[in-house]
Amino acid sequence: MPANSRNPEISVSDLLLYINCPRRVYFVSRGFELLPEINASRLERMLLKELSLNYPEIVKKCSLNADNLYKELEAALDQAYKDLPLMFPGEFARTEKGALEEGDARARAKIPEIAANLLRGLEEYGKDSMLAALTPIKTEPIISSARLNLKGVPSKIVCFEGVNVPSIIKPGNCPVQGVWASDRMHAVSLALLLEAESEKEVPFAFVEYVSFGLLRKVTIRTSDRREVLKICRRVEKIKAGFMPEKTEEKFCKECTFSEHCVSNSSLLSKFF
Repeated sequence: MPANSRNPEISVSDLLLYINCPRRVYFVSRGFELLPEINASRLERMLLKELSLNYPEIVKKCSLNADNLYKELEAALDQAYKDLPLMFPGEFARTEKGALEEGDARARAKIPEIAANLLRGLEEYGKDSMLAALTPIKTEPIISSARLNLKGVPSKIVCFEGVNVPSIIKPGNCPVQGVWASDRMHAVSLALLLEAESEKEVPFAFVEYVSFGLLRKVTIRTSDRREVLKICRRVEKIKAGFMPEKTEEKFCKECTFSEHCVSNSSLLSKFF
């Protein structure tokens, strides 16, 4: 549906916040900061994302040579560690050296498993297929749809089997099989945007679990599309001012909004 005053513009990041906790959409839309600082865990994720963007070049160089692959991954991580402060100068100016060193060590500890899984993927799927799935034709493009009232930024768009599809980079944990439900919704929402832009069906997407060097293909189902559209409408409602009911989740104690997240009646008295 077209964006208008009754339907505030939404982004794929809003959908991900909703899946994590609907109230996060409310707080972020009203100016609360989601990630106030770079800590060791966040730096690890940032480093692994930058490392993964070098996978195509590294795979081209190394093929099935395990020793060379390991060395190239280490060299790429070294470069990412040097480049990140130049890419995010404001955030890094406020980051303690100890957090930087810990994040680097944590990312570096993942290299053996990343190398092993990349080699396994090359053996199983072949070099050409792996390169097609890993190599971006666009990196972090902004795509939008007035009809969906949605915008988003895939990590990259790749051309696989003659079809342009979105690929998202996830530096967190990886399920034994398939992808996490939230990652499926992330991939599907970007596939819908890419369909709107290209006017061609996008039948699948990719999720890269870069902490493990694993690539997973996501088939886009009708039920997935339905769920994304339903979440879009709920997010529009929240950004327009609706406060979702408070729920207790396992991560509530670590949430950056915990001190503001009270019952609806208390929150209304606080803000109004």
